[in-house]
Amino acid sequence: MIQDGVQVDSVVTDPPYGLKLMGNKWDYDVPSVEFWTLVLGVLKPGGHVLSFGGTRTYHRMVVNLEDAGFEIRDQIVWLYGSGFPKSMDVSKAIDKAAGAERKDTGEVKRGGDRQARLDGDFVGSACVEGLKWKAVTMPATPEAAEWEGWGTALKPAMEPVVLARKPLSEDTVAANVLKYRTGGINVDGCRAGPVCRIWNHWRSGGAGRLLPNHD
Repeated sequence: MIQDGVQVDSVVTDPPYGLKLMGNKWDYDVPSVEFWTLVLGVLKPGGHVLSFGGTRTYHRMVVNLEDAGFEIRDQIVWLYGSGFPKSMDVSKAIDKAAGAERKDTGEVKRGGDRQARLDGDFVGSACVEGLKWKAVTMPATPEAAEWEGWGTALKPAMEPVVLARKPLSEDTVAANVLKYRTGGINVDGCRAGPVCRIWNHWRSGGAGRLLPNHD
């Protein structure tokens, strides 16, 4: 609930992405223009908003922010690379539609958080050297063979974050900062130290690697 007269310097939020997640009604749309108008009202002039979004619907959220009166300043990207793939295997779908049964080759390959078969035994989320593996099956029809390796979606690996600002009330940024202490970004305060941690899921299965920071 927003209290009358309350004004804040900034807002950081992770609102619904409008992806209809698991059929939940609360995720049927991104925040409306009316919502962002309320946020605009509680921010001081020059106050910033950081709002996470989904790759498919980010544009709708940004347009609503802009229509509410915000200035779109930039975009930050959260890279994580550990999302669960929601892609449909086109080749398997073709075989299934044809009523054809695929043959298990006994081999395994990298995959998502699925069951994998190793040496004929099913194991949950089997890991070899920190990597997930899954069973390999052979296309049962010529049509399925043509579309082997095709899917319908990319693995979730990032989320865009919009950086927006409420318009200044003063003529310059300097004047706005002096009056409201908002309008600028503490760039130096956000820099990484002499060493930054880089997460490399592909090579180490989630273990962090320390690399020098060249900034």
